[in-house]
This record gives sequence, structure tokens and C-alpha cells, in this order.
Amino acid sequence: MTTTTARPGERRPGGRTAKVRTAVLNATLAALVEHGYESLNIEDVAQRAGVHKTTVYRRWPTKAELVADAVRERSADRVEVPDTGSLAGDLQALARAVVANIGSAEGSAMIQNLIVVTAASDALADEGPKFWAERLALTGVIVEQAIARGELPADVDANLIIETLIGPLYVRLLFTGQPIDDRIADQVARIVTVGAASAHD
Repeated sequence: MTTTTARPGERRPGGRTAKVRTAVLNATLAALVEHGYESLNIEDVAQRAGVHKTTVYRRWPTKAELVADAVRERSADRVEVPDTGSLAGDLQALARAVVANIGSAEGSAMIQNLIVVTAASDALADEGPKFWAERLALTGVIVEQAIARGELPADVDANLIIETLIGPLYVRLLFTGQPIDDRIADQVARIVTVGAASAHD
């Protein structure tokens, strides 16, 4: 991204720059939920954030970059990487955090809108793989910790475990319309925990 040189998910220091960034990204999310991606415009975001539009354009040259950064920041804030001391606990905590994020009215509306418009937006489509690569790298720490504790074999596929955990939650949100809640999160986490540990037996 052109918005920052910090590593994905890294917390940034305070100050006016950080406050402006937070205001703009929060405004972007609000506009996205209210109007959808296609109707979102930089001028409206700038007005909501209380900054000049050139401030937004200087940091986020395109709407796709702005929206991707806002979604990334929301995920970093709401879906933190847990460290409970066990694979089962970490997967349960992660699944519950994902449910809280995408299961909310705001999160659900945002994701469903982005999925629809991504097919018609090359710029937004390009941001998707970047976002998921970053999120999988961050949450993959869960698997690395489990390997270090001896809970999983060293050659286990970290991405596959995380994808298997969150996949059913997104399927329910986007395709089947079935409810997603902590009960479902816990069930999926248990299934993935058992499967991950036995996959190489």
C-alpha cells in the first residue's frame, strides 16, 4: 500500500498524523456501510473526517487503496491475534473475533457490498489478495506457536488451517444465510483443532 511503510497490523504512534489517519479511515468505513463502494467518494469522506480532500488524496491516491486500508485497519483492531497458550484456545478466540467482526450489522453490510463490487473493479480486486496475504501471515503466528509447543507437526500448512477456520463463517455470511455466532465459532474451532492435529498421523 502507499499509505504507510509500517508492517501490516503494526500499531502506529500517536500524534496529529495518526489522528487524521484514524478519522479518515473511520469516515471511510461509515461511508462504505451507508452508501456502498460504488457511491463512496473522497470528498464525502474528507468532509466526514473534517479534513481537506487533498489530505486524503495525498495519502490514498485511489478509492480502492483507501477502502482497502480502512478494512485492513478494522480487521487489525477487531480481529487481534490471540495467544491463549493452546491451539484450541487460540483458534476458538480467533473464530469468535471473526464472528464478532463480520457478524455485526456493519461488518456484514460492508463485506457483502465489497464482494459484489470486487468482480467489477480491477483496482479493488487487486487489493483482495494483498489483504488476505497480510491477514494470513499475521494469524499464522497461531500455528507457529502450536508447532513450537509440539501440538502440530513442523510441516503443517499454516494458511490452510486458518482458511479452514474462517471459511465456514464466510460461507454462512455470503452464501447460505445461516447464523454465525459464538456457538458456531466454537464448533468450527473444535473441528479444525482436531483435524489439524490428526492430518499428518
